[in-house]
Amino acid sequence: MGGSRASDAWASVLRSGLRLSLSQRGTSSGWRVSDLRGRTRLTVDTGGGRHQVLLPIEWAHDQADAIRQTVLAIHAAHSDGLPLDRAIAAALAGDEPTTDPDAGPIEWPALVERFKARKLSSGAIKPRTWEAVYQRRMAELLAILGSKTPPTNPRELLEAVTARWSDQPGSRGRQMQVQQTAALLRWGVDNGALAVEWAPPLDLDPFVGRKREGRSITTPIEVKHILELVEAIPDARWRLAFQLLAAYGLRPEELQHLQLRGGRLWCNYRKNTSRGATKPRPLRLLPCDDWAEAWDLLEQFKAQPLPPMRPGYGAEDLGLYMRRRRHWQDLRQQYEAEGEKLVLYSARHGYAHRAHLICELPPKVAAAAMGHSVETHLAAYSKWCGDDVVDDAFERAATRLGR
Repeated sequence: MGGSRASDAWASVLRSGLRLSLSQRGTSSGWRVSDLRGRTRLTVDTGGGRHQVLLPIEWAHDQADAIRQTVLAIHAAHSDGLPLDRAIAAALAGDEPTTDPDAGPIEWPALVERFKARKLSSGAIKPRTWEAVYQRRMAELLAILGSKTPPTNPRELLEAVTARWSDQPGSRGRQMQVQQTAALLRWGVDNGALAVEWAPPLDLDPFVGRKREGRSITTPIEVKHILELVEAIPDARWRLAFQLLAAYGLRPEELQHLQLRGGRLWCNYRKNTSRGATKPRPLRLLPCDDWAEAWDLLEQFKAQPLPPMRPGYGAEDLGLYMRRRRHWQDLRQQYEAEGEKLVLYSARHGYAHRAHLICELPPKVAAAAMGHSVETHLAAYSKWCGDDVVDDAFERAATRLGR
């Protein structure tokens, strides 16, 4: 049973992909593919009845792209006015290209602009999302397509755009580059701007790749290292940014969403997650962090502007600045030598660690102060609750109870 379900999974992907492509062309139903004794059967329901044809393509996983391209070619020819039987014959003979062969080379920049306009006008994404998520990946794609020897088919293109991630199989950046490249190609084919031959493969996993090992566990930064780094940052603006990050346990992106309200510092950042959107929250120093209180961050924030950071790129911009600091590099090597990993989020992890270990705040309270759910908080920070932490908590509880 399990093997049968696994072997049918590709067919489900094929059918759902065809439905999506055909619906974008204005055909919501009536076109289906199925297996008939190992061959591909195309069924088309029209006003004149039901038509079936056995395509000369094996019904197999490695033929899924060929099946999809053939059906789309038949649909395109039929939509252009050919009777269905002639559209099938033309598509199978390869006599009915979906684009004009004399149209010249593909104008990829114009295609990307049309893709962008469609994404924005349909409400699928906001302009800010295009700038933060799509723009740089489309720029990389266009640079490759504008090279001296550009890719000539979708597989070559996908291999080219993932080349710089060759040592990072399964990484988030590689996955997004593959998905957005495939989305552009699929949109181009479905809207007649590209020939069917440019339809991306249905199975993108080989291009995304798989991670060779599990995710590294980042480490809470120690207070002494926070103070050392603050001393080592020469620019007052970037120094204030790092101080705010460490003192309030902020996400790097939240630095661009701070506001004074009623004599307190608030974070207005809203992060959308599967558990809902985070809410604006007042920022609080931990009772144990007298070093942070001595920084007088509220007055600093009033008087000192933060460094310029691109919207949506707070982590990258601050990360780039920190990577250029010699002391940050030394600390990262030191943590790595101990089997740990130091990143910007280590400041946030340190806040959570001190909240529990030193201040003994309940998870619900710490989660509210940090702007995420209790479930997220426990999932992220329970891994640091080793036996030494448990033993210490029990000893302090016994002391409070006079035992």
